[in-house]
Amino acid sequence: MHMRWPSLPLSSVKPADLRGRVRATAPVALVAAAVMTLATGAGAATVRHGSAAKPHTSLAASKHLSTLALPSAPAPAGPAPSGSSASEAISQSVTAVPRPKHLVDATLLVTGTHTLTAKQLRAIQRVAGVRRIQTVAAGTVNVDGHRAFVLGVDPSHFRPWTPRLTAASQPLWESINAGELTASFDMGHDAKLPLGATVPVKAAYDTDIRIGAFASVGMAGVDAIVSDIRAQELGLPASSGVLVSAPKADAAQLRNAVRQVVGKHARAWLLRQMIVIRDAGEFMTRLQINTILKAAASRVGVPYVWGATGPNSFDCSGLVQWSFAHAGIRMPRVSQQQFFTGPHVPYSAARPGDLLFWHYDPTDPNNVDHVAIYAGNGMMLVAPHTGDFVKYVAVPLNKLAGVVRVDPRTAAAVGW
Repeated sequence: MHMRWPSLPLSSVKPADLRGRVRATAPVALVAAAVMTLATGAGAATVRHGSAAKPHTSLAASKHLSTLALPSAPAPAGPAPSGSSASEAISQSVTAVPRPKHLVDATLLVTGTHTLTAKQLRAIQRVAGVRRIQTVAAGTVNVDGHRAFVLGVDPSHFRPWTPRLTAASQPLWESINAGELTASFDMGHDAKLPLGATVPVKAAYDTDIRIGAFASVGMAGVDAIVSDIRAQELGLPASSGVLVSAPKADAAQLRNAVRQVVGKHARAWLLRQMIVIRDAGEFMTRLQINTILKAAASRVGVPYVWGATGPNSFDCSGLVQWSFAHAGIRMPRVSQQQFFTGPHVPYSAARPGDLLFWHYDPTDPNNVDHVAIYAGNGMMLVAPHTGDFVKYVAVPLNKLAGVVRVDPRTAAAVGW
């Protein structure tokens, strides 16, 4: 999955353009925490999900993480209107999600297809350097016709693991707690999700969920967050994922140790950069570099599609993965993890075959959410954004996050 998807440079997106991508009846506001949400009323956040709506409070017996910060629809004053269900009335008093006293440094996200056992969780907790773990439900779903990798979380437990601006938004967390879905800024923008609208969400089971906000969860490959109860409704396996905080551990060694516990069927996503011991020489052969550039150039004119990995459509990181595969280099799927695939070099030292990255997500200024392949002489090959095509264009330096010289050995160790 593509869990950090590319977006247009913020400078090229006017407020009016953003509003145009949202239903006209849903006024958009940028919350103080820079999280894109719908306007909310004071008091408890509530949401109605039709006549059969259920109250969405966290699963008390579970320790799964909940979703990202987004606000929900304003609660009507006074008693529930006659004719509304009892569950709707209960949903009008969603428990407030406590603000975290301290944020947690997330190092690794491990996801699989089955519930992790208590024995496995204890073994992960005992891995050298691990300070804290938090379970989540995890799985691939279809949101309004778009494939997405989703976490089901307990908002109170998951909130401290998110970026500062996301963690600070009280309306966002109450929205998630009320049963709404928070999409990443990149998915919301490039998949053109209708903020504030209720959309079909399909997995093992199907339901309709309101999109409450766009915000960064700060985790590579994660496209959206829902509450643990919503995840249960969709049939996502409880505790099928675990977040690991080991801020002082060697990321590669930690990942290998955790993989031994959970097995090769699970994916272990690095959430911070590995230390590359070798200097930033040239890790690929000239033949490999030429093969990568020729592969990418052969796709010029092919349309951008959010989440696509080729050969007839691509998103930005999908083009990178596909082109490098032609040279026998195994690249991780998403741009955030591609940012970890080798040493960083200054733009002035960039060589053909290096990767260029940008920060365009206004909800998390540190989030890497766009990538291109440097072609030399100030030019690049890139799948730009929805409505555009793979092209050969000049490199824009505004919001450039960095340049990475890909080390195939490091790339193969990231995100699998």
